[in-house]
This record gives sequence, C-alpha cells and structure tokens, in this order.
Amino acid sequence: MEIIFILVKPARDENIGAAARAMKTMGFSELRLVLPCDHLSHRARATAHASDELLENAQIFQSLTDAVSDCDFVIGSSAKRRNVKGDYHRVVELPKIIADKRETISKVAIVFGCEESG
Repeated sequence: MEIIFILVKPARDENIGAAARAMKTMGFSELRLVLPCDHLSHRARATAHASDELLENAQIFQSLTDAVSDCDFVIGSSAKRRNVKGDYHRVVELPKIIADKRETISKVAIVFGCEESG
C-alpha cells in the first residue's frame, strides 16, 4: 500500500521542508503539493535537512481534486471540528482504519492544509 502526503497551499517554505524531513524520518517518500510557495528555496532545503530528494521529487498540482485523482482513500486532517457531515477519527485510530481497508485500497492520501484556514 502506498501512502501519499499532500500539503494544500503551504504558507511557508520551511513548513514544506519540515514535512519532507518528517516524512523521510518515518520512511515515506511521496509528497504532493497543491499551489505551494517555493518548495525548492534555500529555507525549504535547510529545514528539510538531508531530505532534498523529497522536495525535488514532489509533484505539483493546481487543485486538490487533481492531487487525489488516483487515490483510493483520502484522509483529511484538521485541528478543529467542522460543521459538515463526515467521519471524524482521532489520529491514533487511522492505522486500524487503513489496515481494515487493505484489501480494497492501494493508494492512501493524507491531506494537510490549507494552513490559513485549516
């Protein structure tokens, strides 16, 4: 199973670098960016600290719809509860939810952002 991390409209180069560094530390390699700031800037690379290949190989998209078009299962993250219909789960529940769907999904997207509005 492939797990893809998607950042939507990241506001600062350093945030993209920090995400790349965290991803590499955890063994993930596919980063997708929707309308990013400069993900190849000096600040992004400095924060990525030896994770430059994730920045260089990041796929750039013009919309979230395009970024998730080939994904079987999409998980959206939020720091606050929304007044929309949907399933809400704590992050500690996600490994089991994904594992339970293992037979029916091959690409999972985990979406973060937009930073300005959650």
